[in-house]
Amino acid sequence: MKILHTADWHIGKKLNGRDLLEDQKFVLEQLIGHIETLKPDIIVIAGDIYDRSNPPREALNLVNHYLHKMNVEMGLPVLINSGNHDSRALLDYGSEWFKATDLHIHTSLEEVFTPVTIGDINFYLVPHIDVLEARHHFDESGLRTHHDVYEYITERMKPDTEEQNILIGHLFIQDGAQSDSERALSIGMSEEVDSTIFNDFDYVLLGHLHHPFAINHEKIFYSGSLLKYSFNEVHQPKGFRWLDTDAGTVKFIPLSPMHDIVEFEGDFDDLINERVDFDDKDAYFKFTLSNLSHVKEPMSKIKMIYPNTLELKVKTDDHDFNMTTIDMKETSDYDIYASFIEEIAKRPPTETETEIFEEYFGGGHNEAH
Repeated sequence: MKILHTADWHIGKKLNGRDLLEDQKFVLEQLIGHIETLKPDIIVIAGDIYDRSNPPREALNLVNHYLHKMNVEMGLPVLINSGNHDSRALLDYGSEWFKATDLHIHTSLEEVFTPVTIGDINFYLVPHIDVLEARHHFDESGLRTHHDVYEYITERMKPDTEEQNILIGHLFIQDGAQSDSERALSIGMSEEVDSTIFNDFDYVLLGHLHHPFAINHEKIFYSGSLLKYSFNEVHQPKGFRWLDTDAGTVKFIPLSPMHDIVEFEGDFDDLINERVDFDDKDAYFKFTLSNLSHVKEPMSKIKMIYPNTLELKVKTDDHDFNMTTIDMKETSDYDIYASFIEEIAKRPPTETETEIFEEYFGGGHNEAH
């Protein structure tokens, strides 16, 4: 069976206030193109279709359009579990009659032990689980961490190891690499889940971590997010996973964004005079710049050249303020002043700075206390 695994669409997401809906539509069109070419047997969406529990109408319309296209127009089974950003009530609405077209949406703990069987594979869909909710639902006071919860659930699934079994989840595998745009599931390290509890499954297809290579495992995979959703995802590839269970192969297929995300640190004058080369001036930029003290409204000047600048920070120089012992009786006021200028500005005092010193403090350059 050929499976297209995607996750973390985060439809309705904004980046530093910039609406990304057109960017998301652009990349979803690419995904549809790959589906038409690759012809998967099934599509898996492992949580966080939406970015928040009350998405705007435009986000709802976009998701409805592409789910209808995949499931109804293209006739493909689609399996979805809810993520920590999703509203369970929103996703669950209509889920009973969606099953008639093989659109399976699981949002509740009641469904985790009943697999969806398509072809010769049993798919166990596990929504994002809150520890307190699981403790109450299963009436188990010993469930204190996400690992406890998933261990409790997988031990009771009892998948038939003579058949193929795939678990679809939305969680944080231990040692996985996080990104800024991922909302923490809990405080501290209690959200980490050890990979060993999934040994009875042939594959585990996950959402939540946005880096597709957040972990290196022979049968546990993240698809990663559709787009770069924070500036610390600058160097992360984005795309989806392609599984061929008959051949036993899993590969990552990249997608290209409408706008890339770029971080740059340097000098304002170099940037504004275009002495810096960028592949795409329409990318979403974060600039950290020096030499801004003399510039009025630097953001407006930068946006004339780089219109999608989303963040501007002032670069502060790191100085080595090592203590130096001097003999105040032998060192003139001017020498102390000159030493300070050289330490901070990495140059000797200018003629103007020297004139200002002499005007206000008087005395010759070599006059000591």
